[in-house]
Amino acid sequence: MIRAADIHKAYRMGEVVVPALKGISITIEEGDFVAIMGPSGSGKSTFMNILGCLDRPTQGSYHLDGREVSALSDDQLADIRNARIGFVFQTFNLLPRMDALHNVELPLLYDGGRRRRARARAALETVGLAGRLHHRPSEMSGGEQQRVAIARALVNDPAVILADEPTGNLDTRTGQEIVALLQDLNRQGKTIILVTHERDIARHAGRIVGFRDGQAVFDEPVTQPLDAREVLAALGPSGAGS
Repeated sequence: MIRAADIHKAYRMGEVVVPALKGISITIEEGDFVAIMGPSGSGKSTFMNILGCLDRPTQGSYHLDGREVSALSDDQLADIRNARIGFVFQTFNLLPRMDALHNVELPLLYDGGRRRRARARAALETVGLAGRLHHRPSEMSGGEQQRVAIARALVNDPAVILADEPTGNLDTRTGQEIVALLQDLNRQGKTIILVTHERDIARHAGRIVGFRDGQAVFDEPVTQPLDAREVLAALGPSGAGS
């Protein structure tokens, strides 16, 4: 599904060129769950932006579903993002004046009203928020806001979910609930690419790719991925914050 070959990315700051990626080559198959792990500044979010067609490499090639996307127009990249890729971010990126249903509807602005509403409702039901459709972000916990963000990522039925530090602003239990949801989506056939700096989170994936200083320094399978629902059971009953 994804083949990135010799990806470089450099940013010019005045007279200085700052390299962010230095020759990353990764292949990801349909249905994989891959964690990209590394410290801040290692290049993992830059690489995620390239995979998500939000940025272009300075050098190298990126194929998605067999199609070279590095040289496509902005409109073509936007079409791919809308149809094939769902994004989940650490900071949720919800519009504060809109309720959950309207936030999830945003990627469907050009759909008919009834169809748009039905799809958004179904996505929220998938993430367990059927009873919170008309709550605004300020009326929801961090875990619920992240679930709304995941529902928004799912509403166009993308093949790939890119999750950039989706547990970074959450407590341990709520983070495990989000990872459990991502594992459920992966079992349903979604390809999941998760960026994290935490090995305990990365160990829920089937494969970990380690980044450091703009390079992939290791790429290893996880022989026995952690099951987030088992971890949740071991943590005991949930509190009010999830």
